[in-house]
Amino acid sequence: MSQNHQTATDMIEARLQALIAKSTCCLHAETDMAIEMAYALGAISLKEHRHYVARRVRIMEHEYQEFMARRSA
Repeated sequence: MSQNHQTATDMIEARLQALIAKSTCCLHAETDMAIEMAYALGAISLKEHRHYVARRVRIMEHEYQEFMARRSA
């Protein structure tokens, strides 16, 4: 595993964990940019890119479900 790959995956993981802890618009944008830049620069594979995008989407879906539950309560 290259140093670039490790740096990219560490950066993406940190942002995903931050999103789980406390979601903000800025964190969503940073996470998306980190994933896209890592892939564009060849630091992560297409398989990894798809995995990270899917995780981010699941986080967004969970946030939406929580929002709707609070709204209907």
